[in-house]
Amino acid sequence: MRLLVQGGTVVSPDGRREADVLCEDERVVAVLEPGQPAEADERLDAGGLLVFPGFIDPHLHARDPGDVHKEDFAHATRAAAAGGVTTVLVMPNAVPPVTDAATFRRRAEEHGAVACVDFGLWGLSLGAANLEDVAGLFREGAVGVKLFWGYALDRQTKRLVYNAGDAAPEDVIPPAETGEVLRLFREVARADGLVAAHCEDRGILDVAQAWLGHAPRTYAEMLAARPDVAEASSVAVGIELARATGARFHVVHISSARATELVRRAQGDGVRVSAETCPHYLLWTAADCEGRDAATKAFPPCREEADREALWRAVGDGTVSSIGSDHAPHTLEDKLQPFSSAPAGMVAVETMAPLMIDRMVAGRLTAERLSWVLSEGTARLYGLYPRKGAVLPGADADLTLVDPAARWTVRGERLHSVQRHTPLEGAQLRGAPVAAVLRGAVVMADREPVGGARGRFVRREGTVVADARA
Repeated sequence: MRLLVQGGTVVSPDGRREADVLCEDERVVAVLEPGQPAEADERLDAGGLLVFPGFIDPHLHARDPGDVHKEDFAHATRAAAAGGVTTVLVMPNAVPPVTDAATFRRRAEEHGAVACVDFGLWGLSLGAANLEDVAGLFREGAVGVKLFWGYALDRQTKRLVYNAGDAAPEDVIPPAETGEVLRLFREVARADGLVAAHCEDRGILDVAQAWLGHAPRTYAEMLAARPDVAEASSVAVGIELARATGARFHVVHISSARATELVRRAQGDGVRVSAETCPHYLLWTAADCEGRDAATKAFPPCREEADREALWRAVGDGTVSSIGSDHAPHTLEDKLQPFSSAPAGMVAVETMAPLMIDRMVAGRLTAERLSWVLSEGTARLYGLYPRKGAVLPGADADLTLVDPAARWTVRGERLHSVQRHTPLEGAQLRGAPVAAVLRGAVVMADREPVGGARGRFVRREGTVVADARA
């Protein structure tokens, strides 16, 4: 089938161009001058719309298999499509987690049967316990290996254990020591892969918690119990391990000015380090989150105004090269527990791109920069470019069409995840993704997913530029 997307403005990190996009056999075959004659079986009117390379969410916790009452992969990918996302990268901490090549292959097959958008897979590091499996994960096409730095894991299920002190020592895999992490970095470097880390130093968190004297009951107390120095210290160690081994090191959901400046300086020194942030760190401060129960509870927490502004600067200058949702749903009953015991995480994949589009309309970032952090920069970072992240002949025909003039209100009842409660309930947003094309077929129209399980597994291929700056 030949699809012609006509009348729109194609946006790349290099600029905007009035153009029509011709798609055939799942690929872009031509980017044409407006009105240039072209035969097509189907035409999609993009008049007045911005046409981006299909958006990518690199940070999705699908909960599948394991906690499918909170989320499952079919619903997560329907929600992604509804939010204008055409590719998701799936975090590995399901049950069982993706820790070896055999599990990786099985998970790719299982997800491929129900996926509404394309997907890649992360592998999980268990420290010394699966160090020999790292190379095999990259051979299978893993986009990276994730390290939950400072967290223990349940020895049986490999679930994260947030309070290791509450578990018997024989029941957990303890947090990896720095020497083990060094070995991981060396293995990743040998495989020419990428290691990403949740960066919060466990020792600092333990001391800060002890100083507080009780489990955090408010957002301000959580900020005291999870200070920015916990993030910055882990980032600093990771940078030095990357410097020593040549590994590519990626900081997920970076939240603080301190950590961001460390990344910026290391990039200037030529260290292979990159960073991702999330819309909630760009949208809210701790003051905004105070008094909202656990709706906005996340690890790391949203911080101060200076941190938010530092993150915006980092998005603008390329220090932060990728935006991820950190979609991590819990049931409403979970989130309505007392703040001290409610889990961290929120429903986010469907609202990630709309929030960033709203900020684009407000002037916080340009359309070109949005094209970088949601498309090309992310695709380059994870070895998917130019198959993903580009509107070029030969690329997958993945497109996200955005109406900058749209005005709409977020309603949880209209979301498409298993869990639909959102801290954005009632938010009035400007601009919206109004259509999405996956490999030449429309998978979203008017913020509703259309079609069935069209998604496919995509593997990391080749070496990409580690410092993914525009």
